[in-house]
Amino acid sequence: MAIVSTCAYDSRGQLVRPDMLDISRAKIRLDLDTGENPTFERGHTHVFVVSDMGVTADLAHKRVGARLRRFFDRAEAVRGFHKITMQKCQSKNLLNLNTTISYEILYVVESDERSRSRNFESPSAGCRQGWSTVTPKGCPVKDL
Repeated sequence: MAIVSTCAYDSRGQLVRPDMLDISRAKIRLDLDTGENPTFERGHTHVFVVSDMGVTADLAHKRVGARLRRFFDRAEAVRGFHKITMQKCQSKNLLNLNTTISYEILYVVESDERSRSRNFESPSAGCRQGWSTVTPKGCPVKDL
């Protein structure tokens, strides 16, 4: 399970950023979860990591790209889904020289009454700035 927190809104009705401690706790639960399934509970902020590796960087990009498409195909079908941030991490294994690419996605699934009244950008339309500390362990922060 990778639920970060319940959605909170300010006095203007804007979504409030979850506490960093809540994000860190969710990432720990995500690390311990072997099911590798994203959560889509309404009224909550979630975190999910999509990762794959390859012998070359190109192969790793193709593999992780296919996984990202599957995630966003499923997520876009969920009413109230909105991507908040997406951070990329790329690393090379020094033993076998394989490349690993990971995307950490922070997203919200708003309740029906909130999602109907908002106009958000498409999840694949780039990412918003901020939340740069939300990255997989040991990876430098790079915005897409």
